[in-house]
Amino acid sequence: MDFPVTRSILSRLDAWIHAFAQLLPPAKRIPVKDSFRWEHPDKTLEAAQVAKAVRAASGLNAALHLADLGHTVECGTLLRTVADFSAEVLYLGEAMVEGRLTADQQRFVEQHFAPFPTNPDELAAREREYYIGRKDIGRAHRRIMEKYGAPADEMAKIGAYLNKGYDSYVHGTNGSAMELYDATINSFMIGGHRSQRFICMAKVSVAGKLQEFLNSLRFMAITRGASAIAQQIRLATQELDNSEEDAGLPCEGVR
Repeated sequence: MDFPVTRSILSRLDAWIHAFAQLLPPAKRIPVKDSFRWEHPDKTLEAAQVAKAVRAASGLNAALHLADLGHTVECGTLLRTVADFSAEVLYLGEAMVEGRLTADQQRFVEQHFAPFPTNPDELAAREREYYIGRKDIGRAHRRIMEKYGAPADEMAKIGAYLNKGYDSYVHGTNGSAMELYDATINSFMIGGHRSQRFICMAKVSVAGKLQEFLNSLRFMAITRGASAIAQQIRLATQELDNSEEDAGLPCEGVR
């Protein structure tokens, strides 16, 4: 149940993402009232893509920690955001392949770099923002799959089903709360799930989302011409696949 391959690959993410981050100009310190924020001087899709990869890798590490502690529901909640970040890395990768951004991709990049309002009045004065949503990102994924001969319809159907399950954690459905129900005391396991099987399956979910992110990160490496990193990531995906940690093998016989 220790998921050694998943943990090993998670430890390698930092080096790969660091290599991409080093290609960006150093971020500058921007004064904001009595504080400051870090901001890249070039607000490019490459910088946005690195930021999404950072959040995905950080989220995966945090999700595994939550699973180790038995916080299975919150692990699932975090993995839903990781799935979004992985999808967005691919979404921007399409622009790298095509050598241009669609209008939606351009707006996505602009929204990514938009500074957070400094007070409620500033937010109220802004026009309502309409963000690029999952359907827009999904259309780009379909174009990528069709371009490379992947079964777009089947993959979209599976993706929608997985997202539906993880959405239930984000929205706090009854089922997500009842996952923590303990019938022996007619109450809930708020301090962490006590079933080793539930904990193990949460780790399987982390391994599965790691596999998704590796595919996005590899695409990111390919579109940047980073062939050595792309090969390392390809081998990591094979290693994870062969371990079957993302397919539930470590949980066989666990109760």
